[in-house]
Amino acid sequence: MTITIPEGVYTMPAKRSIVKVNAQPYQKSRRKTKTTMLNELAQVLKYNRKHLAVLLRKTGKVRYTPQGIKLVADPTITLTHLRGRKKRYTEELVPLLVILWKLAHYCSAIHLVHFIRLNKECIFQRWSYFKDLPADIKERLLTISPATVDRLMKPIKQKERLKHRYRRNPYASIIKKNIPVQPHYAKPKGRLGYVESDLVHHCGETTRGHYIHTLTATEINTDWTELRALRNRARVWTERALRDIKRTVPFIITDLHFDNGTEFINAHIVHYANNHGINLTRSRDYHKNDAPYVECKNWTMVRSYLGYRRYDTDAECTIIDEILRLISLRHNYFIPTMKLKTKKRIGAKVIKKYEINLPINRMLAAPEISPEKKKELKRVRETIDYLSLFDRLHKLQKKLDAHHRQRYNPYPKEEEW
Repeated sequence: MTITIPEGVYTMPAKRSIVKVNAQPYQKSRRKTKTTMLNELAQVLKYNRKHLAVLLRKTGKVRYTPQGIKLVADPTITLTHLRGRKKRYTEELVPLLVILWKLAHYCSAIHLVHFIRLNKECIFQRWSYFKDLPADIKERLLTISPATVDRLMKPIKQKERLKHRYRRNPYASIIKKNIPVQPHYAKPKGRLGYVESDLVHHCGETTRGHYIHTLTATEINTDWTELRALRNRARVWTERALRDIKRTVPFIITDLHFDNGTEFINAHIVHYANNHGINLTRSRDYHKNDAPYVECKNWTMVRSYLGYRRYDTDAECTIIDEILRLISLRHNYFIPTMKLKTKKRIGAKVIKKYEINLPINRMLAAPEISPEKKKELKRVRETIDYLSLFDRLHKLQKKLDAHHRQRYNPYPKEEEW
């Protein structure tokens, strides 16, 4: 050949195809012709002559294994993709992860991994769907990493991406001057009993008239959260909900922090707090992050279940109150939450380490809780059937949807189709 072929013109599959086409003529040719073919192919393909000669000689040759399997040498077939470590966490785990993700209320991969590990006895011993799983799959579900969960569930999460928004309309009153302001950086850490409260409005697109609210109360050191439905913002409903929460929680409420809404800042709530030895504090105006622990629950535990619709009837209030109590049980006893342990800055990089655990486990580890109360908490967790709770919650959501559609968006009748 008088021309020169630059390297990189042919792809690897193209080079193998050229070798395969020229193999049979090469094997039938004389020695002089073979030398010419080798020279030209080496110049074109940029292969080593000895390697090229081996490929041309063995292409098309038939061999039989001791088991009688026929093998034909073919350079166009490569097994390089079978090299390396085999995948341990394969697609067969995806249906199981999707079920667990839905049972864990669409939490993040980090929370899902800890949800599986912290509830392994409940999942693999009580739930019939996971009882008969092979031991290998159970072990992989317990050892899978959050990054692997994200990789496997990325297509599913893209289809079921949840959009979250939050609207807030604080209103100040004159009595707030007597309630001290406490910013987020002055929160007492490590002392059980500090509760942040907030109100979620189920008003739809307008705030006119009376409508239902959700009162959220979160203990900042354990993430123990209680939810109650309020018929409206009247002080009687707020005070009744706070009394019920005080009777329900397994700890003594020492501090109560809220925003500048009139449902909290009024003489009746101040009088109630003084009678029960509760210190009241409030956030700065237009600083939502002064109550970060309860604000992050407004989407996770309220909006993601009830949405942004308008609810304003007594029947809807009854259903919502039952839903909220079930949500409190589910998240306090089964859904893990993340707490910041350490925060270190190295130059422009901030390294954070988190502790992920169940709120009930943090309660059981708190020295302020009496042994009798801890024993009661363990008994309650053992008596809760998570799947029954999940099904009941789903049915109540459907019932609430039917009530709302009956008033605002009824299904068309058969004759209208």
